[in-house]
Amino acid sequence: MQTVGYPRDPSQEQNIPAEALEAFVKSLLVKNRMFAADAEIAAKRMIEADLRGIVSHGSRALMRYLPAMEMADIDPRAQMLTEVETPAVAVLNGSQGIGHVAATKAMQLAIEKAKAVGTGTVVVKNSHHYGACGVYAMLAAQEGMIGYTVTSSGQPNLIAPGSLAGGETNHGMAWACPNPAGAPLVLDMAVAESSWGKIHTLAEYGIPIPDHWALDESGNPTTDGHQASLLHPIGGFKGFGLAFFSSILTGGLGGRKLAIEKTRASEGGEHFFYVIDLQQFVGREKFEERLSSAIEKIHELPPAQGDDRVTLPGELEWESAMTAQKEGLALHKQHVADLEMLGQKHKVEITWG
Repeated sequence: MQTVGYPRDPSQEQNIPAEALEAFVKSLLVKNRMFAADAEIAAKRMIEADLRGIVSHGSRALMRYLPAMEMADIDPRAQMLTEVETPAVAVLNGSQGIGHVAATKAMQLAIEKAKAVGTGTVVVKNSHHYGACGVYAMLAAQEGMIGYTVTSSGQPNLIAPGSLAGGETNHGMAWACPNPAGAPLVLDMAVAESSWGKIHTLAEYGIPIPDHWALDESGNPTTDGHQASLLHPIGGFKGFGLAFFSSILTGGLGGRKLAIEKTRASEGGEHFFYVIDLQQFVGREKFEERLSSAIEKIHELPPAQGDDRVTLPGELEWESAMTAQKEGLALHKQHVADLEMLGQKHKVEITWG
């Protein structure tokens, strides 16, 4: 079964230069009282998601973040607090700040710990949605390390096996590994059949979702993303098992609620970060030799009917980013209109035509 990707339709899209959008996002966040340094971090992570084609987890999420700041659900000037720290692990309190800043600082700390002792593990509690998981795992890959992250937020909306009720939340997770010969290898996925963001994006384009993805509020299968209320876990009980252990790594290790105990979509979030310094396990040259050999052999596999090549996780997103850097970000016109509305509301200059 082929994976349903993010939709593209030039007739419904407008191209925006990535640099202009990043500057606009930073300015919007500063207008909403974020410190400039933190706003720059958050804007960079959002635009990295947009560049990789994960538009649901990039700048479009500002339509949620800014109202949350106005309602004091997100503290724009939150200060990260260290609650537990050893040479290998740390537990950080995000102080209800935007997740992108807390997650970036946590992954950077995990990287430093991995450089020192081989692996680094950091948990963030009392945070918020941090966007696309892959952009944080890639921070480790950029340092020549293997990175992993998983995030939790909101009340249970993932159907428990044997039930028609939510028993877990739709955690996002990502692995990233450096690739000396090409695009970093990045597995960025949700534990449900789809992320909520992709479902909302398909609905924005007027595209139905597969009938095995979601149930509506009445418990009936739906192909209308606007009506989706509960999601099926990917692979049935296997996806639910991944979700449950994701709750343990995030809420459990952070001393917070697991997903089943949460009652509100805005009830904070927890993140888990793990970094492996491969150099301390095996010589880099040997690692890269074996990895490159495996990648080459996979690329040489005969493609299935209807496919023109075999790709590895992260390669298509990398190609999307390279194209968008040159040609601009292809964003849905409603996405652009919403951003422009925010610009007008907060008196931030719009620099694209």
